Amino acid sequence: MSENLHTLAAAYALDGLTDVERRRFETHLIDCDGCAEEVRGMRETAARLGAAAAQEPPEGLRDRVLAQAARTRQAPPRVHRPSSVRARRLGWLLSAACLALAVVLGVAAVREQRTRERVDALNREIAAVVSAPDARTVTGPVRSGGTGTVVASRSLGKAVIVMSGLRSLPPAKTYELWLMGSRPPRPAGTMRPPATGAAGPVLATGLGDVTQIGLTVEPASGSPRPTTAPIFAVALS
Repeated sequence: MSENLHTLAAAYALDGLTDVERRRFETHLIDCDGCAEEVRGMRETAARLGAAAAQEPPEGLRDRVLAQAARTRQAPPRVHRPSSVRARRLGWLLSAACLALAVVLGVAAVREQRTRERVDALNREIAAVVSAPDARTVTGPVRSGGTGTVVASRSLGKAVIVMSGLRSLPPAKTYELWLMGSRPPRPAGTMRPPATGAAGPVLATGLGDVTQIGLTVEPASGSPRPTTAPIFAVALS
């Protein structure tokens, strides 16, 4: 009977026992230092795994975990049978390792799904602006080189901005879009185009009394207000 109670340590640590089993095991814990230590270790590990699940894993962690698993040589089965205590602890460690991997893969999958959902939602908004009955397209030159195109819908209060042929900027600088009108300019997003010079589309919302959309060069982190003169500006009807 005592040996059977030993096997309940993991279930007790994870609140998986019935009321009757829990009372029996708690009575057993009074005189079993080994089980008490095992329960403490399991609860600490479970708490760490729970904390890990609340954080987003770094980029590429899923691929590194899977690659390491593929490279790791699996140990051959042993002929002798380990002691019951060692077997229980080995089983717990294996379970914890599997749970840790499941947490990493699960969080990564959730993050990927949310990213897809955000991209899909943005694409739907952009399509709605471009296909709106009152959509108006305006194109203008960028003083430092390149062209900007704005598609705006007053009924939706949104605009889609696409740039092409932009020059590369040093790491400390970025392009920033602005909504300009009767009020002070409001930031509408930053752009760091690749070598091709293409950037966007960027979706700007809250057009309201906006009469122009402009572009400036700002510090890499962006600015709450323009710090340089616009190198691109087009008027909205």
